[in-house]
Amino acid sequence: MTGAALERCVGDVRSFAEDHWGRQPLLHHDDPRAFDGLLDLADVDRLITETLLRMPAFRLVKDGQPLEPSAYTQTVSIGGQKLERTVRPDRVADEFEAGATIVLQALHRQSGAIGRFCRGLELALTHPVQANAYVTPPAARGFSVHHDTHDVFVLQAHGRKAWRVYRPLVELAGPDQPWKETLGDPGEPLLEAELAPGDSLYIPRGFPHDARAQEGVSVHVTVGILASTWVDLWRGVMRRVSEHRSFREPLPVGFAADPAALETDLEVRRKELHAWLDEMAGPEALRDLAERFWRARRPVSAGRIRGLEREIDAATRVRRVPEGVFRVGADGDRATVLMGLRELRMPGFCREALRFVADAGGPFTAADLPGLADEGSGVVLVKRLAREGALEVEGARS
Repeated sequence: MTGAALERCVGDVRSFAEDHWGRQPLLHHDDPRAFDGLLDLADVDRLITETLLRMPAFRLVKDGQPLEPSAYTQTVSIGGQKLERTVRPDRVADEFEAGATIVLQALHRQSGAIGRFCRGLELALTHPVQANAYVTPPAARGFSVHHDTHDVFVLQAHGRKAWRVYRPLVELAGPDQPWKETLGDPGEPLLEAELAPGDSLYIPRGFPHDARAQEGVSVHVTVGILASTWVDLWRGVMRRVSEHRSFREPLPVGFAADPAALETDLEVRRKELHAWLDEMAGPEALRDLAERFWRARRPVSAGRIRGLEREIDAATRVRRVPEGVFRVGADGDRATVLMGLRELRMPGFCREALRFVADAGGPFTAADLPGLADEGSGVVLVKRLAREGALEVEGARS
């Protein structure tokens, strides 16, 4: 699952990682059905006309400018409470027909298919991702030339859209280097392509780009990759600098009147800071950053309610939920399972069975679990993991 999601976007994963990641755009032509099941016009129509979308889960833009929300939203009452800026389907349809692009935001939180796809990408990249969709009427443009401060995969799901990508005006632009018109003209396009269903385009952060729909309606999903950088690593280290006592000492009275008088002390402190960094910016800092990634992942909960009706015994075939985080560790004499925001703590004798679950490449039964006293203990463990959303009964998604 994890490798499949990334492969659908880039084809050769190794070539992408070595030659394109953070460096160069990549245009990948795949099977026209490669992104079937993610989002189609029927899904868009259902979200707009049959659900109660509310800003900021959606918005409209036209020629690079957002439309005034009052033109296409309304206030409704539910249980006596007012909900503002909810979708008004007829007005959205009118604005769409007049050339506005529908932007569906945070679809990884609203669509099961897109959420599972994004989790697959997260587990393959080990960088957080998010997903928006852009539904553009014929020959319309949603946004003018701009760069993003995160990498993106553009996944064409319906119709066709023409893209232009330019050379960076700011290399590796991050959150502190947003797009500004004052950056100037990016010049001639580095890449021009018309994306058809099944095509994908990788655009690293900082590469200016724009796009226009062709003769028909275009639907594409943009997966934003919120890549961790060395800046994040250093910031994580520097958050601990106040733990060093001497760095908390106040500057002398009147220092601002004659900063040059502190230059000798500054050199001493600078050497002290370098020594502190040598100690603190070691492998443990990398492990802490990795741990923050895993602990920030939301548990996969799809199917848990329905799963309460399923009976599990020693012969029931189960498998680990492929989109779930499942990292086995130890805390003293206890076994631990990190599932993202949740961490399970179990008796130490479960550790061997939990590692079997973590490494399992396919379905298994409670009777297959090693290191437990009997099948009954295996059933109890499997039921617990299924209840927590880590395991699912084979065939549950069919």
